[in-house]
Amino acid sequence: MTRFALVVVLAVLGACSAPPAQETATPKELEAASGPVAGPTADKTRVLPGDIAALRVVDSAVGEVVADREQNTLYLNTGDGTSPPRPTCVEPECTLVWPPLLAAGGRVEAAGVDRALVGTVRRPDGLEQVTIAGHPVHRHVDDEQAGDTTGHGTDGRWYAIAPNGAKASK
Repeated sequence: MTRFALVVVLAVLGACSAPPAQETATPKELEAASGPVAGPTADKTRVLPGDIAALRVVDSAVGEVVADREQNTLYLNTGDGTSPPRPTCVEPECTLVWPPLLAAGGRVEAAGVDRALVGTVRRPDGLEQVTIAGHPVHRHVDDEQAGDTTGHGTDGRWYAIAPNGAKASK
């Protein structure tokens, strides 16, 4: 009986250590089954709607400001370089509070903002961040509704950005 139990235990352990069957599909398999897939793909020329940053001008408590597609206020950091653009908020501790506005492939729609002021800069992680007048722009985690400007004036260096690329002020 002991020999039988040992054989059963070895068989169970062997089954547990077998590599798991592949349960995920590749992006191409998913696309074939259900259409375009969000996220990185082998085809770098494809642009999904979320890849195109959209800027718009909205009214706020601090005057006209530039906002993203969901009308979240965008901010500049006076500590960032502007010529050339250089973001300083690149560590996770900072980007969790001040998420950068990204644009895959540098694609940006800019309603109400002078197109000559709009650009992108490559971040250290390889992603492209939207710039306005050379300022890399960010959202603020505490802005809960469209038009909120809770980050304006934070630490004496974060300010809502006006359509002309300067600090917003009424």
